[in-house]
Amino acid sequence: MAGTHTTGSDAALLCRPITEETAAEQNAALDHLLTHLTITGIHAELIKRQIPTRCAVKLYASGESLWHPPELVIYTDAGWRVATVSIGERSGSYMVALARVGADDEPQTGRVEVVPAILPHRAALLVAQQAAILALPEGRHGSAISG
Repeated sequence: MAGTHTTGSDAALLCRPITEETAAEQNAALDHLLTHLTITGIHAELIKRQIPTRCAVKLYASGESLWHPPELVIYTDAGWRVATVSIGERSGSYMVALARVGADDEPQTGRVEVVPAILPHRAALLVAQQAAILALPEGRHGSAISG
């Protein structure tokens, strides 16, 4: 799919604490994506947002608080995780981790798509496609979107 890049695992989503200002910027980007997800047909109540409600680290020298980066976690009606979306630390791109489930319904390493910040509709489309796949009984197993 044009405008996206694939990485090998969810490990790309691991990150360090961020400043409060950066957390606010990332929250705004996820709010923008939330609007696109709603337009795409992903119901807002299916989206759980982990807002940085507590400080991760307080630097004693400067008194600055660092925060856990926000992310969107999207579930199907049946409770399967569809995707987790975070914001790239340096690029500001959407990091869309698409869930995959193995033959015994055990979670497997998901596939991460990196979508440029200027294309939130593309990130919403990836999530919507993944939700449609996971809604099918046979779709949960090996359910990464083929690109």
